[in-house]
Amino acid sequence: MSLKKILVLDGVTAVCRFRDDGVVMEAEGMLPPDLMVRLAKFAQWYRRMVSGNTDLLSLFSQMRGWSPSQGWIVKGDATTVCSVGNMVCLVDNAQVSLNRVMQALGEAAHE
Repeated sequence: MSLKKILVLDGVTAVCRFRDDGVVMEAEGMLPPDLMVRLAKFAQWYRRMVSGNTDLLSLFSQMRGWSPSQGWIVKGDATTVCSVGNMVCLVDNAQVSLNRVMQALGEAAHE
């Protein structure tokens, strides 16, 4: 799934694919390039943190299925950041279906 197919989903304002070191590989949307770089770097570091936390959750809960993480969401008042793998997007809360966005990010991340 291309980035433009994710960008046309209701509420999505920006989307990018980044490398494991946080460098932007491709980006689409309404964010200026410098903010897209910061979004990708944030997503790369946040994914690392989530990965460590899901490993701990698996260890302490003894429940299967937490690790590896299948993605994450950070929801603010008006805007949310969603990520799966090396894909991240910024969405407008008033218009978005988070389930649809996460599904699309997952499909794109595994292409």
